[in-house]
Amino acid sequence: MTTAARRSGSMTLEEFLKLPDEKPYREYIDARIEVKVSPRRTHSILEHELISCMNNFARPRRLGRAYGELRCTFACRSIVPDIVFLRAENDDYDDQNRQDDLVRVPPDIHVEILSEGQSAASTRKKLDHSTAHGTTIGWFIFPKDRRIEVYRGGELSQTLKIGDVLDAEPVLPGFKLEVEEIFGWLKPS
Repeated sequence: MTTAARRSGSMTLEEFLKLPDEKPYREYIDARIEVKVSPRRTHSILEHELISCMNNFARPRRLGRAYGELRCTFACRSIVPDIVFLRAENDDYDDQNRQDDLVRVPPDIHVEILSEGQSAASTRKKLDHSTAHGTTIGWFIFPKDRRIEVYRGGELSQTLKIGDVLDAEPVLPGFKLEVEEIFGWLKPS
């Protein structure tokens, strides 16, 4: 979820990475600093539930881990996708078996959830950029329309709706979620 640029100028990516992290999160895209809009309840529900489903599937199989709002810096950008999944081999550890906090690889799965005030066009460009630079799968979730756009490098996006099934092949072999189930998380409990 990104709004218009807050600053522009000649700041380098490395200079940007030295800035303190603050909320709302800032992203470095095409030498501009853009500020993400704050998530609302619908966004938070979908983010939490999807991360839980992905981790409940992946962790016992040692396939990797899903994260919410994790900064990823790659291909001259530093972005904070709503959800990322990193395969185990891309989830870096140092020589003392501690996770490296700075992710400098494209996520294996990049997920964005459209929120009020967010530009769908700029989010599509982020997903296109990610899949063009190493991300295997991108999901763009539209809660209001109950649909999901699926991005895979080099292919046209595919739109899934109620009645369709979302998969994560080849990143999470066998992982499947019905689109209806995903949007069912938004119903009162």
